[in-house]
Amino acid sequence: MQVRGMWVTGLFAVVIGVGSVVLWQRSPTETLPSGRSSASHDTQGWDLISGAKETVASGAAAAAPVRTPDQVRVRLFKEGSFAGTEPAGSWCVSDQKLKPCPELRSRFEYYVLGLGEVTIEEVRGLIQEEAKRANGEVLAAQIMAIWDKYWQVRTYAWRHKFIQADRSTWMPVFEEQRSVRRQILGQPWAEAFFKEDEQHFQEYYAQLESGLPPPPDPGEPVPQMAPGKDPAAVRAERIARYGEAAADRLDKADAEWADWERRLNAAKAEWDRLQKSTNLSDAQRKTEMSAYVKANFAADEQLRVQALLHL
Repeated sequence: MQVRGMWVTGLFAVVIGVGSVVLWQRSPTETLPSGRSSASHDTQGWDLISGAKETVASGAAAAAPVRTPDQVRVRLFKEGSFAGTEPAGSWCVSDQKLKPCPELRSRFEYYVLGLGEVTIEEVRGLIQEEAKRANGEVLAAQIMAIWDKYWQVRTYAWRHKFIQADRSTWMPVFEEQRSVRRQILGQPWAEAFFKEDEQHFQEYYAQLESGLPPPPDPGEPVPQMAPGKDPAAVRAERIARYGEAAADRLDKADAEWADWERRLNAAKAEWDRLQKSTNLSDAQRKTEMSAYVKANFAADEQLRVQALLHL
């Protein structure tokens, strides 16, 4: 029997909030935090890029000798913030061919997280070495051609400036980014890398323009049945928030949960009765209770019942 909270998992799609419209264009010289929950490129909503063109490295960093890929591995994976992590995404190679897919962007962004601990030249060298080890020289050269174009997009000097508080700036920034991504990367790779982000933004922007209230926060508690609550009112609130289909699923989950609690309470009462039966031995009580559990609970529920009743 699953715990209560799991019944509503999967009812919500990605919800894009104003705080999710973020600037992902990070300066290559910026020091990154050592702790990270994920090495993927994922951000909620679409990725807006700041207008200033980035410099590759500070004067002090540029003067330092470039480390070899092996030295970079030691710096990141043994001494640095990559320790205990695995590269995100994949090389997007199948049947000995490089094919557009979003996982290559995730792989690139995983290594980009090392900036601040190593330089962009060292990141590129490591990606090239890793790609060559995994796929051979020919495919590695193709991967690096995509990397160079991707980094060109990442460091592009955008003409339009994004101002979060001024919605009139949003679409010009979006359209410029959408166009430039396709000019530099080509349509297949631009869509593989950015189509989902772009779609999320367009949906969010359309919702704001419509004047309708935003979708519910996935972290907001789902309206629940409770003693004294009007079932019709709870259902109406669920329909208003999530739609009728989701409300039906929640009603079904309520019914299943109520049935579980009814059967569990009955099992507790039966175990209390058996424990008070002086004409039965401990072994007999457990045998009878085991038969009761098997008769009233599914196989995947029986271990949980036994644990709850301390059988």
